[in-house]
Amino acid sequence: MPVPGPARHGSWYVAIDVPAGLDGRRRRIRKEGYATRRAAECALADLRTPGTVDPGVRVLTTGQWLRLWLASRVSLRSSTLSGYAAHVEEYLDPYLGGVPLRELGVGDVQRMFTSIMRSGVSGRQITPATLHRIHATLRAALNAAVRAHHLDDNPARYVELPQARRPHAVVWTPTQIAEWQRSGVRPAAAITNGGVAIAANISVTAMSCWRKPRGWRLPP
Repeated sequence: MPVPGPARHGSWYVAIDVPAGLDGRRRRIRKEGYATRRAAECALADLRTPGTVDPGVRVLTTGQWLRLWLASRVSLRSSTLSGYAAHVEEYLDPYLGGVPLRELGVGDVQRMFTSIMRSGVSGRQITPATLHRIHATLRAALNAAVRAHHLDDNPARYVELPQARRPHAVVWTPTQIAEWQRSGVRPAAAITNGGVAIAANISVTAMSCWRKPRGWRLPP
């Protein structure tokens, strides 16, 4: 049971046991330097689940908050909620679930992302784009914790992530357009983002003076 106790030199400490983390070992958080028992009790109360006064109540962990946050989402599309839930189950809870929410810091969040970047998850590497989506989920959950006065600031705001590469537009060349007109086969060059509109405009203009072969249809 988390209780304050006397420490050396006449000060008081707080010792708290939290659930096992990613390594399977339970964690004990110990904070010292409180001048009085009352100060230590106040620090302990600050870490407990809000709204409780029973000293035997476990602290509100980050994992518990993430699940409370998911359960409270009512205006999201089902696909968005499923994505949030997957991020919590696969990444956020295994790494951060056992950390008391009030103790969650930038270092905890940065260590999680660094570990995922270096080691992957379940034998697979995680792309920078996926890391940014996981980060967006965590930021949303911790922003809600700030609004609920469980946190003073959002530690996810300050982590460093690799830059996610954005797709670049690749426009068909006149030669590729001519080949497409001749055969109806899409060129190997990928067309993304703005390149779609540009290539489409060029193609439509070129098609205006071109008769399509019998049986030909626009490629998917």
